[in-house]
Amino acid sequence: MSGEVTTPADLAGGAYEGTVRQQAKKLHDELIKQTIEDMESWMKAVENEWAQAHPGEQMGPPIPPEEVQGYRVKVQNEYFEWVIPAFEQRLKPDPDDLDPVIDTMRTIEGMFEGSADTAGNFTGASAALGRINDVRVEMAGWEGTFKDNFIDNFLTPLQSVVPNQRKLLSVVRGQLECNKIIYVRYRKAVVELLKKSIDAVQMLNNARDPKSELWGTLVACAIGTALGAVTGGWGLAATAVLLDAGGTLAQGLLPDPPPTNDLSAPTAAEVAVKISEALNKLDADTYEQERMVADALNALGAMLEDNRATSIKANTPGAFSVAEPKLNEATPGQITGGSFRPAT
Repeated sequence: MSGEVTTPADLAGGAYEGTVRQQAKKLHDELIKQTIEDMESWMKAVENEWAQAHPGEQMGPPIPPEEVQGYRVKVQNEYFEWVIPAFEQRLKPDPDDLDPVIDTMRTIEGMFEGSADTAGNFTGASAALGRINDVRVEMAGWEGTFKDNFIDNFLTPLQSVVPNQRKLLSVVRGQLECNKIIYVRYRKAVVELLKKSIDAVQMLNNARDPKSELWGTLVACAIGTALGAVTGGWGLAATAVLLDAGGTLAQGLLPDPPPTNDLSAPTAAEVAVKISEALNKLDADTYEQERMVADALNALGAMLEDNRATSIKANTPGAFSVAEPKLNEATPGQITGGSFRPAT
């Protein structure tokens, strides 16, 4: 996985917050305005309020002016008070809140940078990792069974373990970057929903048969294997879902979503209901994508735990751990007896 996820400026920090608050206020005001000014919307509101005020009675004109004015005040102060708080709830999550942990993973990944070839030559990115080669050179001056065991079961596997650990860090970082992409797309969807909601409400005065106003759901990160170039195999189930941040970035961070939601309706109140339904659908879509990230991380964690447990229990080299060398438990007598001695 490669690339870096950068939140577009208009969807980051105060810019996004300001847009949402401003547009939510505009939507709130437009819903009130259209409910009162649009004849069909106003008639529906009056009928609804009269029925609640006179249960069981048959409505007939004229309705007293003071009662109609009371309905108007209720529309202005109660009908759409949920709108602004509903969108303010979508100010979070902030995609950039994930940056510190993503950057930390990238830093640690760099510390584990290194590669090994079939001849046993290892190249490390840090002086500490370079000591793997130094130890191999120093061990060449020794001989005996402890020396052979140390090289075969500890030193040589260590050269594969380090790149594997780096790759694992890279895959985990990729899942977190996909999580950030999901939140960036969530913000884009919120802004688009606000714009198209306002358009749908404003069209009520323009036509009795309003055209469709469409809003789309999110598009998930690209799904890929992301397990190439790993030494020794990880034993991760082929069915595990891993999200490919690199593939997603290559295709464009914010592709246009498919149109799925029709916000048009005969009255402002009905448009408002559709807006609420669209918000709930957006949350459900985002939750499902968060679940995909969680599943991927859980699968990686389970794979790592199983791999290490098997290796440690059998004291054998694994993809992410090395065996304890016999030299670690050697007694002075075994060493002086010739099992570990300077080469002659």
